[in-house]
Amino acid sequence: MMGIALMKKACKFCGSLSGVIRVKKLFNVCDECRPAVYAVINSPTVIEQVWPLLHDRAILPQVRRIKIPWQTEIAEVLDAKRHRAEDREKNEWYLIVSEYAGKPVELFVTTAGENDHKLQSSLANLTALTRLVSLMLRHVFLGEQITLEKIRKQLKRSSRQERDLPDLVLGVLKE
Repeated sequence: MMGIALMKKACKFCGSLSGVIRVKKLFNVCDECRPAVYAVINSPTVIEQVWPLLHDRAILPQVRRIKIPWQTEIAEVLDAKRHRAEDREKNEWYLIVSEYAGKPVELFVTTAGENDHKLQSSLANLTALTRLVSLMLRHVFLGEQITLEKIRKQLKRSSRQERDLPDLVLGVLKE
């Protein structure tokens, strides 16, 4: 009879073979490590508060961000990629993504029908969307701080006429 190797479960954290159970269907944990694992699962904010008191390094790695080469204005010239797309009503759109150091930092959307008066309300909403997405992209990839004032500024620049949607949102944020 061939020998059958029995695989004993080992603790994911210390390697112990005694008192090992499966936690959250993710990993094996022994009796000694289990309280720490449950503390992390059930009380992560407590762990985050206690950790700096006991250790001189961050509990989580810090996000590496690119330094912004400008303060409030975007550089005059950036690399960009243009994408052409058609919506469900067969309108043709051009989505332009500007990049800095290979990361997307701005989004522009345009259409051949920009002068169509029927589209003005939709274009104001679209402009607001792309300005806010651009602000978020610069935050994510360049570390630019998002402030309420920056959001208000982008909404004000997006509004095409009084009482369009960006203007209404701006009014609410001013209160």
